[in-house]
Amino acid sequence: MFRQLSAIVSKEFAGYFRTPTAYILIGVYLVLSMFAAFYSSQFFAYDNSALSSFFAYQPEIFIVLMPAATMRLWADERRLGTIEFLLAKPVSYTIIVIGKFLAACFFGWMMLLLTLPFAFYAAHLVQPDILNIISAYIATALVVALITSAGCLVSAFNINAVLAYLFSVFFCWLLTSFDFNFLLAPVSGISDTISSRLSQLLNFYRHYQDMTMGQPGIDNLAYFIFFTLLMLWLNIAAIDYKKH
Repeated sequence: MFRQLSAIVSKEFAGYFRTPTAYILIGVYLVLSMFAAFYSSQFFAYDNSALSSFFAYQPEIFIVLMPAATMRLWADERRLGTIEFLLAKPVSYTIIVIGKFLAACFFGWMMLLLTLPFAFYAAHLVQPDILNIISAYIATALVVALITSAGCLVSAFNINAVLAYLFSVFFCWLLTSFDFNFLLAPVSGISDTISSRLSQLLNFYRHYQDMTMGQPGIDNLAYFIFFTLLMLWLNIAAIDYKKH
């Protein structure tokens, strides 16, 4: 199983670098990250011992860029008719889905790691809060995983890569910005306190901001892990459904 998984991950990951797409995404990511940190978040105007100016806009940047890395994972397989050949191999759907997901995730994490020189540069300007920065990097890595799993799911339902990209951006934006108070308010029998608590538990930015402030609590980790696994499970179910 591990050999099959590693083969899929290697193939899909290498595929990013067979075209200029990977290099364009890396370049755009680095430019957007530095622009957001120094201009939008005014890096030199605030205390950045935890690189808060850098991490402030990372979710939005990855919401725009990661769907470009996932849009072809399943859409091209369906468009080219190779999905039947792929699923006919003696490999479980779960392995294939996880393999494609990990390949895209590794690409996103690689982009994130390329910002480490910036973190070392910032450490010469201010006294760094190492543990807080590590927590923020972990939070951003979990955001990448969540957005990637959502992008893979959307790609499984599309035959056109461009539509897969657009729907993925919209879906990820909805996933991270949806106001659950609006959804829970009409439900009878739920007190305002419980409704507020549930809304907080389902609030993406609350969990992300907690972790970027150095609070990697179990509830924060569980939020990202649960929704990432949910998206992967739905992806497996979607591929199984499309097969039949």
